[in-house]
Amino acid sequence: MLDKEQFFKDYPVWDDFVKSDLKWEVLQEIHEDYQKRDKDFKSCAQDIKEYILKDISDGGNIVIHSICSRVKNPEHLIEKIIRKRGNEQSQKYEGINVMNYHEIVRDLVGVRILILAKEQWEEVFDWLMMKFPESSKEECRIVEQPKAYTRYGDRDIFHNKIHREHTNKGYRSQHYVVEFKRLYCEIQVRTLAEEVYGEFDHKVKYPYRENNRFLKRYTSIVSQLLNSVDEIISTCFQLGEEGWKDCESFCKEDTYIDWKNISQWVVSAQLTDEVPEKTELSKRIDVAEYGNNTILRKG
Repeated sequence: MLDKEQFFKDYPVWDDFVKSDLKWEVLQEIHEDYQKRDKDFKSCAQDIKEYILKDISDGGNIVIHSICSRVKNPEHLIEKIIRKRGNEQSQKYEGINVMNYHEIVRDLVGVRILILAKEQWEEVFDWLMMKFPESSKEECRIVEQPKAYTRYGDRDIFHNKIHREHTNKGYRSQHYVVEFKRLYCEIQVRTLAEEVYGEFDHKVKYPYRENNRFLKRYTSIVSQLLNSVDEIISTCFQLGEEGWKDCESFCKEDTYIDWKNISQWVVSAQLTDEVPEKTELSKRIDVAEYGNNTILRKG
């Protein structure tokens, strides 16, 4: 049985619980029922991942970097219900009980698909629409309009193919809600860089420190930097082999530090106490000497 006192020690949602119309007894029933059905949900998580990957070959049009699935933690489920009814006053969660929670909370089974380049979202979109057709009468169908969560100012790559929701938050991802073997599942698609941001933001800010201005500032900076990483990757892919060859001419004067030779020179200098004359290293500024001379000149 879910211990009330311990739960609110672990999850700081007591104020949300007080503001909600939830009964602790109902939450306990949901928690107990969900634990009893754990095997079914875990089986669904594994099966849907295999179903998505089925028939994808290395030579196909769809490129998935990696895919994973999970089942929501029972305590996280209760915490989410409390936040939705208390803090957000979500009408969707109104009247939630042991009979309908698995229909209202549609991310009890979650799948995450990671891609390398932002533009690959469209290949995954087409694949998922084919695997989960809306008109399907079978137990594999999409049940909600897919959404792309973006940030204001982002390059618009989604056109009118998917519903877009823009915010000032740094979160970026595409969400699909499907029915698979009579259970609802949420599929998220994002780039590797977007995954880094999502994990970082979830660790330090979401959901309990959303109003912390320090974390707002720095998670926003991380979001912008990682979006730049995505844009660089996209540009490189768009240029292709021919573009890379053309652009190489702009970098023909590039030189790179040979750390192997530097290491050998350091060892040699330590053994002989001699510094080779007119080497590239000997022309460099000695930071310590420069600093001392500057201080002396200033009296």
